[in-house]
Amino acid sequence: MLIDELNHRVKNMLATVQSIVWQASRANSDPKVIREAVESRLFALSRSHNLLTRENWHSAGLLDVLHDALEPFGVTDGRAERLVITGENIRLSTRAALALGIAFNELATNAVKYGAFSNDKGSIRIDWTIEPTSEGRRLVLSWQEKDGPKVTSPLRKGFGSRVIERGLTHELEGTVQLDYRPDGLICTMNIPVPEARDG
Repeated sequence: MLIDELNHRVKNMLATVQSIVWQASRANSDPKVIREAVESRLFALSRSHNLLTRENWHSAGLLDVLHDALEPFGVTDGRAERLVITGENIRLSTRAALALGIAFNELATNAVKYGAFSNDKGSIRIDWTIEPTSEGRRLVLSWQEKDGPKVTSPLRKGFGSRVIERGLTHELEGTVQLDYRPDGLICTMNIPVPEARDG
């Protein structure tokens, strides 16, 4: 039974790595850019795996997933004071923890390069609610940036937005709305409430 579980996890991880490499090579032709894109996502995946290992691969708290994903981005230049997170530390399935960990990494990377964390005034607010629907309970999570450089809608979908949408749509049967408002990006994620033991 243990071997079967290990086999299942390894296959899931390799499928995720394959997807990361495929999307990075599809989006870029420069080997250096591809390498940096793959490395960044693999580090994010590794942090999520470390968190799940500490939790014995049963589940992970949403706050813990957020803190682990954002830790590399929030410890310098006073960024921690410009980040507000509000919400209950709900338990996530392992699948949800991995997908959201990568999504948060993408959003933070974008914020550091182009958004609210690319200057010394911008801030990010992250909050979530659980909403009942006729199909079951939904987790609605909002990432809202403000006071960064003026935002313009991209001409084409970038690698990061494809990673977020693929991870949440395909892995978690969710939806992602990226709203490029001039005063800051708003990303709204809507996924079924992840039960803590669905692996």
